[in-house]
Amino acid sequence: MLLAYCGINCEECEAFIAAKNDDIILKEKVANKWSKLYGTKIKPEDINCQGCKSGGQKGHYCEKMCKISKCCIENNFESCAKCESYACKDLQEIFNCFLDAKKRLDCLRE
Repeated sequence: MLLAYCGINCEECEAFIAAKNDDIILKEKVANKWSKLYGTKIKPEDINCQGCKSGGQKGHYCEKMCKISKCCIENNFESCAKCESYACKDLQEIFNCFLDAKKRLDCLRE
């Protein structure tokens, strides 16, 4: 499993799937959905993520705007499970959309 800092399984993420399959229609769907969700303009060509912890390409939102990945990188955390402020407000927003992310991180904390 390719696990994001926030506990999302990248292999189940629409942006990751769209990029992996070079699925233009899914990229457009994700770009529209994320633009509304995050209150910014995300273009289909920005949906090119290979996972936030991979050495490859990352989506524009994940690389430039995601507070969670920035925090984990700055603090040298493998995931949010290692953070003393677990689960912060930003992470709670992820949990509202991705219920399994919390379960994964909770398991890593144990």
